[in-house]
Amino acid sequence: MKKLDVTTRDYSSGFRAKVIRRPLFAQKFMGIIVDFGGSNPQKLCGGAHFLEHKLFAKKNGDISQQFEEIGASTNAFTTYNETMFYASFTDHWRQVLPLIFELVGTTHFTKSNVSKEAKIIAQELAMYQDDPNWQVNYELMQMMFPKTNLAEDLTGTKNSLKKMTPEILQEIYDNNYVSGKMEFVACGGFSDNQTKEILREVGKLERKYLISKKVKQKKAALVNPKKQHQTILDSSLTTSRVGIGIRLPNFEKLGLRNSTAQSILEMMLQAKLGVTSTWFEEMQKQGVLNSPMELQVSYTTEGNFATIIGVSNKPDLFLENTKKQLLEVPISEEAFVFQKKEALAQTIREFDDLSTIAIEEAEYGLENDTFNEAAWAIQSLSFSEFYTAIDNILAKSDIFTTILKGKEEAD
Repeated sequence: MKKLDVTTRDYSSGFRAKVIRRPLFAQKFMGIIVDFGGSNPQKLCGGAHFLEHKLFAKKNGDISQQFEEIGASTNAFTTYNETMFYASFTDHWRQVLPLIFELVGTTHFTKSNVSKEAKIIAQELAMYQDDPNWQVNYELMQMMFPKTNLAEDLTGTKNSLKKMTPEILQEIYDNNYVSGKMEFVACGGFSDNQTKEILREVGKLERKYLISKKVKQKKAALVNPKKQHQTILDSSLTTSRVGIGIRLPNFEKLGLRNSTAQSILEMMLQAKLGVTSTWFEEMQKQGVLNSPMELQVSYTTEGNFATIIGVSNKPDLFLENTKKQLLEVPISEEAFVFQKKEALAQTIREFDDLSTIAIEEAEYGLENDTFNEAAWAIQSLSFSEFYTAIDNILAKSDIFTTILKGKEEAD
């Protein structure tokens, strides 16, 4: 498998920069990732997402317009683990580079713009809450990780949004947007000389814009899950939504890197429950499943988990069959080989998408991992290693279920 050509530089402040060279690509990408996301401890839940929105506001207006003036498009996202700000463009990288640092390294929080943003995000939250799958996921997270930020939406809560002020937002920023928790990444057809120039300029810009502070990674004290392992709620839905949450163990304590464990679990879920599995075909024939399920595996500093959400007019039978398939039915070596090929094919597809590859390399960097190492871990994975890892993970996992009953079921 091809390897990324990456040049990395660590600065005395704790900041890190990477340039990924992809010759012959006209498109270019630059971004800064922050090791601070929705699940991390913060003054008010939703603070990471709120910051993502408000950092675009500057004294002279929305900084996005300055990117647009030089032909660049800019955006940002917040996950459980991180926040990332980035720009895609073809020309003028010397103008884009300082704008990225100005975006992340300066703030302009006012009572007026914070209050206005709180109302916008509240509307966003209300829209999510109308989604039945969101409701199922919310119930699962409340049971698996009670009274943590994982148990709430990334946008926060109605209460936390009402309480947000410029002072609180600035405090959250000052505590987390520091050089030791941030990493720059550039990707595109940069020459060797351009790579050196980028890294020199990054050194100047991080000193100019960022709070210089090295950070020791704190390990979160994991909360205990609720004793209650099942919720059943009435709804106005025609057909029931059913969810299974698996609270997973600390992967590192099992001798697994986070990215490898996540890939192994995704392969397992697809092999056992995915649309190519014989189980899925049988469940559809029996009328237990109406459509493909949402299968997700996540790792965070606050805990690891997997969620399975499906649509069924036979929710009890759905839960019974799914749990049995997960815990009792073995995966054949043939199914493992197929899923491994699928995972590697996805990696190859990502290799030719500059934005995806840059974001993934930045995310791996926060784990002191790399795209190349993560890809090799899956490429070299044997069936016995896969099987042992699954057994060890499931042996230390805890299962929770939620049913959002449809009208027929409720009647």
